[in-house]
Amino acid sequence: MITSLITQIENGEIVLPAIQRDFVWNENRITMMFDSIMRGYPLGIVLLWETYLDIKYREFAKNSDEDSKHIFMDNDSNSRIKLVLDGQQRLQSLYISLNGSLNNKRIYFDLLSGERSDDFREVFYVFKFLTKNQAIEQNKQAIENRKNNEQEDEGEKYSLFISVFKILESNPESRLDMRNAFQKKYELTSDETLRLELNMSKLIHSLTNEPNILKVSTIDENKSKESKDRKSESDILEAFVRINRQGITLSRSDLIFSMLKLNWKESSEELPAFIKEINEGNNLNIDIDFVIRSLFAVSNLGSKFDVDLLRKSSNVQKVKDNYLKTCNSIRSLVDFMQDELNILNSAVIGSYLNLMPIVYYLSNTPDNLVPNSEILRVKKALAIFGYTRPFSRYGDSRIGRFIRDELKPLSDENEFIFPLESAVWWSNYWEGYYEFDTKLLQRNRHLTLHLLQGKQGTKVKYIKNSPELDHIFPKSTLSEKGYDWSEINTYGNFWILAKTKNQNKSNKHPKEYFSDVEDSVLSKSFIDRELLDFRKYKSFIKWREIEILNKIKKNLHLKDAEIDYSTMWPSDDQE
Repeated sequence: MITSLITQIENGEIVLPAIQRDFVWNENRITMMFDSIMRGYPLGIVLLWETYLDIKYREFAKNSDEDSKHIFMDNDSNSRIKLVLDGQQRLQSLYISLNGSLNNKRIYFDLLSGERSDDFREVFYVFKFLTKNQAIEQNKQAIENRKNNEQEDEGEKYSLFISVFKILESNPESRLDMRNAFQKKYELTSDETLRLELNMSKLIHSLTNEPNILKVSTIDENKSKESKDRKSESDILEAFVRINRQGITLSRSDLIFSMLKLNWKESSEELPAFIKEINEGNNLNIDIDFVIRSLFAVSNLGSKFDVDLLRKSSNVQKVKDNYLKTCNSIRSLVDFMQDELNILNSAVIGSYLNLMPIVYYLSNTPDNLVPNSEILRVKKALAIFGYTRPFSRYGDSRIGRFIRDELKPLSDENEFIFPLESAVWWSNYWEGYYEFDTKLLQRNRHLTLHLLQGKQGTKVKYIKNSPELDHIFPKSTLSEKGYDWSEINTYGNFWILAKTKNQNKSNKHPKEYFSDVEDSVLSKSFIDRELLDFRKYKSFIKWREIEILNKIKKNLHLKDAEIDYSTMWPSDDQE
């Protein structure tokens, strides 16, 4: 019975192991589940594991919101607990609906819903998450509509929302009182009164007396505490992985993190805390996926998410041993990007996967810092990676190969040189990079304009200040004048401005739009007022492309002999 499970959750008997991911169901999915319950549809099977082992776990959240934080506990008293291996989302949804709230709203049931439709895909029984005031307002509006005899829209009926919690805590006498009160207050017809009464009874029966809606299977249930037949943590981990592989409900990084949490209890709190810390004040969006990939790479376990690797305790130990070094390397990378590139946005550099080789490199340098002698080489490599994006595609294999062939041999010899030449060679091999020229800058206009205007790409406090790339000469006007899209969408015709200013700009003539912009701002972005003339458009973009290229090369201290493939490898013999 559903209410029996909820009581066990409330009493702390059914809990969540640290391997479980976060709660992700939204309001729509939860209310759809309640429609299924009222229609007698089965919700599947919940799989539990009864154990006395000292395992890290957390209790279900009674009140769930975006800022909810998990508090993990240890079963160090070896009490009997039941851990949820499958069905967490359903149980958590039921618990917050019946005993708590979601984003400070409780679930309400429209007691006048339930009419069947020819389309069985439609929702018959209407549930909504509402605040108390919202429910009062909706019901008040329904009363006013009735009193005014307003015409109902086709297919729409009057509603009467009441808290599910209030229905469940009622007894037959109080439900009779509610029915009579609603009938009088809402001037309900006899059919509506009957539907209201049936809906309350059906909801209570479905949640408290219907055994087939949600079935429970419990591993090791009622076995003695000392029984040798009880499953071990490794058995349960294997079962958990197989369940979630079959259902494809977890990503590979979710599975890896789940395995780490079971074998390394501290990770359940340390990794989320690190991710929150590292993302403050930037738009790099470093997540569990990136950190775990980095841990694997630094631990020389490859860059692929191979779940089987963590079934060996020795590999788990490698990850634990390299955790601090990996986190410090990521911290060092973020500082380096801010100080040297002034870029703090993963989208601008074409995915954070392009940062992975640098994390590995820093994990082997003294104090996980870029040596002074290598600052320019790493800076240049990051720029080339940002433009060519060699690791954004086929990341698993390419990252692993670059680390194995270029970085690991150097670290094995305690060499701290960053192999810029190899970065150029592989960028050519994978992405056809030849030289740092206007064609390269066109590959990643976002990076080009951010480097030009000194924009970090960090989060803004005010949404209307969100930066956007905008055409200097309006694209619609240029198109009408017969310019090719390659001429219209060149980086020479873009600059970064705030979202609202972009919307207000519309199709204004550039000379008109830039009339109140200071000369120093235009000069910094190579916008010459004398060239803001459609008759001079081709001259404008050609001149500006070259000026931007020269400025970026100067700021990055680029020398052709260092970063041009054709100069470094004049023939293809090396390939």
